[in-house]
Amino acid sequence: MRGRILGSILAGVAAIAFPPFLLAQNAPRPGAARPTPDLSGTWDRPRAPGDVALGAADAQATERRQGAIPRQVFTREEPPMQPWAAEKFRAARKGKADDYEDGRDELDPSYNCFPPGTPRVFTIPRPFEIRQFSDVVLLLFEPHSAVRRIHTDGRGHPDGYPITWMGHSIGKWDGDTLVADTTGINDKTWLDALGHPHSDALRVVERFRRPRHDTLEIDFLFDDPKAYTRPWTGEKIYQLMPPGFEVMEDFDAHAQGFGK
Repeated sequence: MRGRILGSILAGVAAIAFPPFLLAQNAPRPGAARPTPDLSGTWDRPRAPGDVALGAADAQATERRQGAIPRQVFTREEPPMQPWAAEKFRAARKGKADDYEDGRDELDPSYNCFPPGTPRVFTIPRPFEIRQFSDVVLLLFEPHSAVRRIHTDGRGHPDGYPITWMGHSIGKWDGDTLVADTTGINDKTWLDALGHPHSDALRVVERFRRPRHDTLEIDFLFDDPKAYTRPWTGEKIYQLMPPGFEVMEDFDAHAQGFGK
């Protein structure tokens, strides 16, 4: 890995109290609006104490020791696929002995220089940065230097919006949680690194929250009736990187017409 500057989704979930670092110095008066929680920071997968940069194999070993969901997937439970989706998934897994080994390179859209898109970008072992503003939350990913915008100004999904790799995201605050709703995602991507497919009907709902200063939790709801027989859920947990840790520029030379 390159050297760096040092540095659920279920209705009825009980409300989570604001952590002290998210609150103003004085508690709000009854009826007063609560301050908006701050998700800003650079985030990466949980690391062992003292680790600054881990290779993929070391990071995966750390995840297993910590009992975390492997980085390649959102859940250990196999989602209930429609027949065509199950057939595509079996093709992506052919010859794979390890349940969490990445799908076959020749079938992997990312290996063929397509952007990973959302939500798969969250399964790539690279950091991302959150920058938060009053009307939009920006997610700046290292892979492909991708940018995602979650609009929080009250707009809806526009009619006729073009299909894109990251989709169109709108968000609102539910207590200390940012709820993001994303549609219009390009069906050329995989949902994860294992090879789970999806259709153009995919809708992803994410719940971002910061239960502690150094921890970001994201719960996912995947709703794609064309590819799956029912909605299913997943989760990811990230660790705040130290001050000075930066998301680096990244692009695929093959995608630009260079290389082999």
